[in-house]
Amino acid sequence: MDGANHADAEKLFAQALKLNSTAPDALLHRANLRMLQQRAAEAESDLETCIRLYPKNLLARLRLATVFMAKEDISGANRMLDQAAEYDPDSSEVHCYRGGENNDTTIAFFPYRFHHTLSHNLLLFIELHFARGEFDEAKAEFEKAMKCDPSNPTPYVNSALAVINTPPSGGSMVPDFAEAITLLEKAISVDPMFHSAYVQLGQMKLSIATDLTKAREVVELYDKGLEYCRTPDEVKDICSMRILTMAQIDAAHALNMESLQMQ
Repeated sequence: MDGANHADAEKLFAQALKLNSTAPDALLHRANLRMLQQRAAEAESDLETCIRLYPKNLLARLRLATVFMAKEDISGANRMLDQAAEYDPDSSEVHCYRGGENNDTTIAFFPYRFHHTLSHNLLLFIELHFARGEFDEAKAEFEKAMKCDPSNPTPYVNSALAVINTPPSGGSMVPDFAEAITLLEKAISVDPMFHSAYVQLGQMKLSIATDLTKAREVVELYDKGLEYCRTPDEVKDICSMRILTMAQIDAAHALNMESLQMQ
């Protein structure tokens, strides 16, 4: 399924369910496949079957919430999240879903994008909070997730992005980069292999770099991130950011500029 060979994957899930029609993993993974294929009704059916057979299956309720969001059924999504929270009120994952995180793609909704380790359906939760101006609510859910599982780097990254995408207040003209950077550095400290944190931290630090020395520190950050990459895609991602950063530094040198900031 990771290789987009959906037809073969569907056959394998059918065979697995033929052997055991109540296998929760097969139902969950087939629902994921059907969500990728935009077959929401069939995904919903698999997830509801899984919940009926295994009422305490937290993941099935969270996945079903994303299906409801894709259908713009906000009340249904909230109902699933409420039920998941009832079964496990201390689940970091539940709070992350409420705030809006997980995996797979990026949409251009914010000035700073939620990284491609987030799924499109779950980004709808973020859009919902932000469209309503509920910036504090989104950040609060991420903070709950941090308390539930301090070793999970994802809510630190998403909380940082929520900070950056929150409109400035109190007369300030810029977001609170200092708070966002602190959160991203915390994400790296709890999981040095979380490449999304390196990408976002590098972008933020480069955007506020006051001189070329600070810009070179971003290159060093990417070099550190490359040491911890787990997949070719992560290497490609960070290498791309490193190349772009070096190109800006080289251009600044060629123009005898002392910083990347245009005067």
